[in-house]
Amino acid sequence: MEKRMMLAIALSIAVLIGYQYFYSPPPPPPAPAGVAAGKDDGATVPPVSAPSAKGAPAPAPASVAGGLAAKTAVSGRTITVKTPLYTASLATEGGGVSSFLLSGYKDAPGPTGAPLDILGGKVPLQPTLSLYLDEDRPPLPSPLAFSSDAPAMIAVKAGETRSVLLTWESTTGVRVSREYVFHGDKYEFEARVQTTNGSREPVEVRPGLELDQVYEGELAGDSYSFHGIVVGSGKSGLTRYDLKDISKGKVEKGPARWIAADAKYFTWILLPEREWTVTRASLTGETRARVAAADTAAILQPGDTVRAGARVFAGPKQTALLEATGKDLPDLIDFGWFAVVAKPLVFLMKASNRVTGNYGIDIILLTILIKILFYPLTQKSIVSMKKMQELGPIIKTLKEKYKGDTQRLNQETMNLYKTYKINPLSGCLPMVAQIPVFIALYKGLLVTIELRHAPFFLWINDLSAPEHLWNIAVAGYDLPIRLLPLLMGVSMFLQQKMTPSAGMEPMQQKMMLFMPLIFTFMFWSFPTGLVIYWLVNNILAIGQQMIYNRKADAAKAATA
Repeated sequence: MEKRMMLAIALSIAVLIGYQYFYSPPPPPPAPAGVAAGKDDGATVPPVSAPSAKGAPAPAPASVAGGLAAKTAVSGRTITVKTPLYTASLATEGGGVSSFLLSGYKDAPGPTGAPLDILGGKVPLQPTLSLYLDEDRPPLPSPLAFSSDAPAMIAVKAGETRSVLLTWESTTGVRVSREYVFHGDKYEFEARVQTTNGSREPVEVRPGLELDQVYEGELAGDSYSFHGIVVGSGKSGLTRYDLKDISKGKVEKGPARWIAADAKYFTWILLPEREWTVTRASLTGETRARVAAADTAAILQPGDTVRAGARVFAGPKQTALLEATGKDLPDLIDFGWFAVVAKPLVFLMKASNRVTGNYGIDIILLTILIKILFYPLTQKSIVSMKKMQELGPIIKTLKEKYKGDTQRLNQETMNLYKTYKINPLSGCLPMVAQIPVFIALYKGLLVTIELRHAPFFLWINDLSAPEHLWNIAVAGYDLPIRLLPLLMGVSMFLQQKMTPSAGMEPMQQKMMLFMPLIFTFMFWSFPTGLVIYWLVNNILAIGQQMIYNRKADAAKAATA
């Protein structure tokens, strides 16, 4: 045991000495005069184009210990850009966006709501759209302290375009400028960057941007919808990485046509002029996601300039807005597995809203339309289950007769079904055919931003959130009372009582009566729009069953 320990220690020492000898980098040469120390940290920047070639291959950039220092010290300030659609705050320290308030979307329903900040409701540790500086050589200070002649407040009216220019320069003559171009009638704006090497030594830059998003409050979404990083690439199309994927390092570092920090209803999308590479993605704590993308590295000889640009979309996930920004961006709205069904249903709901002006009524009308389309299948299911119920006493007799012979019991039961021309599956298949539609509508109602803070009537002022009638105090806690889920549970119980049991055992029938209680508990925290859909569907099913029962009773009375 001691020999093995001594051998392990010796091997460990040998590995450490070998690593230091073969792989440890040599100490950097002394820094030139006038260059101060700085740190190399991550940040975000707009897209960049490749530099123009100058003759023979460029030599490797000179190593400058400590990086580049700013020519002049600048105090940080905030520049506010106000448009009819949003109010953006630009931080000169880092040059990124420190807040982005949407004028048409509030953080709470009703008149008390304030403009929603889609950066997460609080200022991130680092502004989003900061420069990606990790691979610049000599390293630039992070964050860069830009200067600007822009006023503290800039108003951009509809139809107008205004730009904001930020500049930074080192003591050696390296100059970095950032320009934002805002449009008064778009959620889309441009972010441009330019680097000029005014020094006497080559400089290597790798232009890129970094999205920084805090997923808290509403932007955290719910367990039924996606929030995280989405990468659009030429090969695989669209790839989603939730916060667990990011924390586990599953984000692939490869080429991307666009990158998004995505939430349930809102998104930040970075669209570089050409394909960039995702260089890193990380999760700070449990809620703050960062993703960086950059162009290929460019070596700037003295006097060279490199320019780049990217479009940025920051706003609501409305289909028309996303289509206008990029042809595949509407896929950011996650309609789930049955998107081919969900999209037409949502389209019909929006078309109906042009007439009604109330999405609660539109959900009811859409549920009625679906019920009409499936009426023949549902009716066939009801008839089949009624016939099987009528055969219940005969099947019970067969079970008693062939109690110890399961094979003979199954054979005699199938013969009974053939005699009475009953398909035992006909009662289930129509319901199975409706499942994709139900799931598609469920998903469509869940992710449609038009339902967010959309009122229905009386106290129901948000179809995208759970209904809230009032609270009652229970054991020191406030328990929310919701009327619609309770009505939904009652309607489901009535539907269960009216539905033929189709040969179920007494214990099975009792278990089925627990389903309304389970569904009520499950729907208690569901968005109100989904509860309305399920409640109306149950009411229509009860009505259809009542109509059939009356016709069946009338037919029996006529033959009696």
